[in-house]
Amino acid sequence: MSLEFDFSVKYCTGWVDFENRCSQICPDYATVDEKYENCLKCRDKTGFNPAFYNANSVSAQQEKINQNPHFVYLAYFAPEVIKVGISQEERGIRRLLEQGARLAIKLETFSSALIARQYEAKISKLDGIVETLPVHKKMELIKQPFDRAAGERKLRQKLLEIEQKIGVSFPKSELIPCEDYFHTAGVDLSRVILMKDQNQFVGRVRSVIGSIVITDYDDQLLAYNIKKLIGYRAQKVDRRN
Repeated sequence: MSLEFDFSVKYCTGWVDFENRCSQICPDYATVDEKYENCLKCRDKTGFNPAFYNANSVSAQQEKINQNPHFVYLAYFAPEVIKVGISQEERGIRRLLEQGARLAIKLETFSSALIARQYEAKISKLDGIVETLPVHKKMELIKQPFDRAAGERKLRQKLLEIEQKIGVSFPKSELIPCEDYFHTAGVDLSRVILMKDQNQFVGRVRSVIGSIVITDYDDQLLAYNIKKLIGYRAQKVDRRN
């Protein structure tokens, strides 16, 4: 597969109807600045803000989402990179897979996002825990060797440390082997070439790790941040010529 993207104009990707659980196209076919995926009208129609706790006000849609059960998780990306976060219980492990975590521990489910956020905020202040992790950093981390047993030990060690420091135990904690879903078996990720600022996407897809797509092209492994390509027009390229 070979696609060439036109980066001169970026288009709105539409809005999400949480009530009916489906995505809708942008009614205005609007163009957007490169740092956004949606126009202002579609962002307002979606009404979702993952950092709702930093906002001066929240939408009715966000208010409804916040009332749903949420769980707190620890996501493992590399030996020294562990992220804390929260996700809606009804989404299962989708949030963890979207982020490209290699392993995770689901600490506990709480009755609302507000309660889960309180625990997330406390945990994020501890040493060795991050609350955000940009995709460009994740792309660099996938080249590091992944040892599942070592990662599990690191996560459980960090969980014990958290329990001791915040004075709360999580007896229902559950290990989630996210790596099993990424189809990386037999793929030597240390060989990956990071394809940054490229307007072409080439090769046969081998693995998908969150928003990072690994392709095989001319005996090379290429890694693309697919989020950088969203919203741009693309055309198929015949590379036989």
